[in-house]
Amino acid sequence: MTKQTMNSTLSAATLSLLLTACSGQDIPDHTGQQQRQPSATLTASPLSVGGEQALLPDGDNTVLSAGPDSGIQLHRQEADGRLTLLDKKDIPAEFIDQRRDQLGTLFVSIDQENNRPVSYRIHNQRITDLAFGQPLTYPIEGICLYQPAGSPLQLFVLDEQQMAHQLLIKSNGSELTQQEIRRFPLPPNSEYCVVDDISEQLFVSEENVGVWAYNARAESEVSRQVVDLVQPWGQLHHNSGPLAISQGQLFIAELGSNILHHYPLPQAGSSQTTGAGRAVILDQSLAADSLRTAINGDGTTRLIILDDDSSQLFSSNIQLPQQARKQDGIPNIAARAETIPVRKTGDAADDPAIWVNTHTAENSRILGTNKKFGLYVYDLQGQELQELQAGRVNNVDIRQGFTFKNQPADIAAASQRDRQAIALFHIDPMSGHVSATTEISTTLDNVYGLCMYKNRKEQIFVFINDEDGRFEQYEITDSANGWRGKKVREFRVNSQPEGCAADDIKHQLFLGEENVAIWTIGAEADAGTTLTQLAAASDMLVADIEGMDIYRNEKEAYLVVSSQGNDSYVLYQAEAPYDYIGRFRVGINAEKGIDGASETDGLTVTSANLGADYPQGMLVVQDGRNFLPEENQNFKYVNWQDIQALMQRKQP
Repeated sequence: MTKQTMNSTLSAATLSLLLTACSGQDIPDHTGQQQRQPSATLTASPLSVGGEQALLPDGDNTVLSAGPDSGIQLHRQEADGRLTLLDKKDIPAEFIDQRRDQLGTLFVSIDQENNRPVSYRIHNQRITDLAFGQPLTYPIEGICLYQPAGSPLQLFVLDEQQMAHQLLIKSNGSELTQQEIRRFPLPPNSEYCVVDDISEQLFVSEENVGVWAYNARAESEVSRQVVDLVQPWGQLHHNSGPLAISQGQLFIAELGSNILHHYPLPQAGSSQTTGAGRAVILDQSLAADSLRTAINGDGTTRLIILDDDSSQLFSSNIQLPQQARKQDGIPNIAARAETIPVRKTGDAADDPAIWVNTHTAENSRILGTNKKFGLYVYDLQGQELQELQAGRVNNVDIRQGFTFKNQPADIAAASQRDRQAIALFHIDPMSGHVSATTEISTTLDNVYGLCMYKNRKEQIFVFINDEDGRFEQYEITDSANGWRGKKVREFRVNSQPEGCAADDIKHQLFLGEENVAIWTIGAEADAGTTLTQLAAASDMLVADIEGMDIYRNEKEAYLVVSSQGNDSYVLYQAEAPYDYIGRFRVGINAEKGIDGASETDGLTVTSANLGADYPQGMLVVQDGRNFLPEENQNFKYVNWQDIQALMQRKQP
């Protein structure tokens, strides 16, 4: 079950409140703490271009600059150091950031006059492909680009009300389309930002306090960690200011100073923010107000700093240690569809189940729990067909080919938390219409997760667990009076479980102990109580271990598990020795305006052919944070063909 929090390092968060409560008072120069001494003095030389920020788009041959008064300018750097103007666009531009795509390098600035993003490229020493976005409704303090692996380009915009806006952007002819994914609060006086695509970290500088790292992924929880703080709490001498990234290093320029710090960035998937920092000092007495970096032809890093006192750009070179880094190894698969949001706010949607229409596959159904209200039934387009006010039902599962009062019927079961019971639902095998029938009382105190099992004798069983780790197995039988349940086995794990899934073919039960491991045990009532560990919680399988289900066809069988702690899904072979297959995230489908999935509680999967949209089956996952636009939680639909294609690409 999702635990939504607003995390930060407690001592640092408390520190921030204390510091910012001082109304911007300067932190004393002498603190008694030993300062990080500069390891080198760098030569800084004036850069004879107008503007507030500049980049080197072509090594050290050209200089691209932007400023409200100078516009966007492109210069060629001659052998004698002179600069020759090649092209200019009379756009009062602020800021520059860049990312590479399949067409080359895309640059983004802000058209100050119209308060809108503008993107452009450079071809044949000309500024081309100008595309303008829609005016933003808030005053802008800073911007930075983010290019997640396999996902659309994104732009962070910091506004004067101390909010970060994360936008999807796409350059299309003369139009730059933009759509806000999420927004979240920042500390006071946050003006500068930069994103490291590899570690997926957004760095934000809070003046007078220090620098924070946020998870840049739109689907991540909004939390922050300290990078460095102003003395005496950290190693910044006086202030924190402009930020930049180059060659695996994060640069922090002290605002209004000529002191810079740089920190090695971690590899993808690391829990660290940065490594230990080093300081350098410029030989000019500058008051740094902006910082950009570029790679020179000789492999050194060019630092381009705006001096606030003179409004002059300066440049300096630094040799950085080489560090091999590669993009996050968790690929994204876009959802094909999504359900309409559930009606309750907060942590409400929880667990789905798929009912396959064996007569008309396209008319199959998705059942989804609203653990504050009841059970919903959706079609394969995500439209709501039924609403059953069944109370606080948490997990749901389905088995087909059963009877009810001796008539053909399919059955769904859900964990009923109001009455510590198993709620049973009748499903019409022709139409898929769902109706509540009866409840089976358990001897548990706080029922939680649930799954079903059908053995070779066509017997139907329900596994239900308690927050304290206990599991009970009930056999469901039919009679002229309807369904009844009988407890046939008990076993337990040592801490809180939830998700479980039974393999009807191999007669195995898989279950998750949320912060510990995935376990397996025989699914038959006489299979004993001994559990075998399949996989422990780790950096690969990040707690909480939540929903799980079995994908099985004639050729393959996979266990799909929600790795809630890093918003991913892990695949294992569903048969011994249960080898790890791979993992993925459900990412943004920009064309359909569907966000990705995060903090997934429950999931379900089928290999059945559900028609043209899902010929190899589908995966359905609960989405804990529903964006595009920001709404109540819902469920996302993923085409299994997309997962299959990903696994085939990973094979040698």
